[in-house]
Amino acid sequence: MKTVIYIRNILLTLFLFSSLLFAKDANNNPEKVIEDFFYHFNEMDINKINELWDLPITYFVGDEIVVAKSYSEIVNYENLKKEGWAYSKINSIDPIVSQEDFAIYKTNFTRFNNQDVELISTDTNLTLIKRGDYWKLKIAIIPINISTGK
Repeated sequence: MKTVIYIRNILLTLFLFSSLLFAKDANNNPEKVIEDFFYHFNEMDINKINELWDLPITYFVGDEIVVAKSYSEIVNYENLKKEGWAYSKINSIDPIVSQEDFAIYKTNFTRFNNQDVELISTDTNLTLIKRGDYWKLKIAIIPINISTGK
């Protein structure tokens, strides 16, 4: 009886340990990085956003091109809030190109005010690259002139 319990405990420990080893891959894919970006954008957490990008950040917004060392050079949350922005919501994330270490995703999102009224909806093309074991955002292309608060 003790042998059965001992073997069961060993198997359970091995199972839990192996699931921890493989969990990082499940949580680090391009879609998860995009979702994390929008989550941290809504939290206004520049440090967390910067961790998701492979620097420098390249942003195409309408006719403007910005190359930045930090996301704080791209967005000004105080001005966005003055313009009525309260949060953004992803409507869809669709792969356009997906390779082992490079991906492009078309992401549609909507900005809302604090009364849940839609301010604007648009598509953005997000280019991601794999650095080591981690996917990082590299380029954002938003075809319309959407405010970044700058």
